[in-house]
Amino acid sequence: LTSAQYAADLNEVQLLGRIDSTARTDEQTTIARLWSGVGTTTGFFAVWNNVAADVVRARQLSLVEAARVFALVNVSIHDALQTTQASKFVYGVWRPVTAIRAADTDLNPGTDPDPQWLPLITTPPYPSYAGNLAAIGASAARALELAFGTNEIPLTVAWKQSTGPDVTRSFEGFQEAAEEESMARIYGGVHYRFDQ
Repeated sequence: LTSAQYAADLNEVQLLGRIDSTARTDEQTTIARLWSGVGTTTGFFAVWNNVAADVVRARQLSLVEAARVFALVNVSIHDALQTTQASKFVYGVWRPVTAIRAADTDLNPGTDPDPQWLPLITTPPYPSYAGNLAAIGASAARALELAFGTNEIPLTVAWKQSTGPDVTRSFEGFQEAAEEESMARIYGGVHYRFDQ
């Protein structure tokens, strides 16, 4: 808690993740909401399975090859989620909402408390480190990269909205989508960069 990295990461989420942040762009707000499933019926498992389905169809894989891709992606996601969820209770790192409000108790001169601070996204009811969605994205992206032999496959992700038109975002490859998923948690105010 007393390190320069901790102060930098806390200050970043304090600035960008605040519910009424003027530093966060409209696009960053959209990214935070999409990847967190706010206002959309497309969850994080569906996102990566949709990506896998699109690439499987584009590459015209056989049924067996397609099943292998889906198994790799979903086992990878499951393992990532199991590992990160367990780590949360090993390390017990406080969430940004708690840390920012109580920054006067962290013994770090690089942090300042804000007792009224609220995140853009509702804070999950368990500790912060390690970030679930970042690990899910990284593991799914890596599984897809291994399955297809490259990261350099352009893709488009569509989120079905509860109200209004669907939202799509395009990426140059799997890792770019995973990086955006990771950053969404900082923009949403529920994770620090070191969690990711």
